[in-house]
Amino acid sequence: MAQYVPDVTEADVERVVRRDYAPQIQPVIEELIRAVEVREKTRVVLACLKNANGDFEKLKGELGNASGWWREIISEAEYPNYTKKMFRIDRLTAEEQQRIIGKDKKQYLEWLQR
Repeated sequence: MAQYVPDVTEADVERVVRRDYAPQIQPVIEELIRAVEVREKTRVVLACLKNANGDFEKLKGELGNASGWWREIISEAEYPNYTKKMFRIDRLTAEEQQRIIGKDKKQYLEWLQR
């Protein structure tokens, strides 16, 4: 069963930064984002933004850890329900697995599109 992989853009990053953070700290955030060097940068940065939930200090930590912990950051942001059960996921029915995957997709898209 395939997980949902968000198709996100730099415009999404800019929109979420504007939505979740005060204008006076947005230039600092943009600088922190520019310093991140990681594969799938846009996806990872959005995951950091989601995990930080508007908390600037947490965002600094997330972005600072992005290059070494990008898998964990993405997992927490995009697949929170699946991650909680991933070590026993194969014991669940296909329907239950699909429900979890669908729930994760829904929560991510609701966050991204709010």
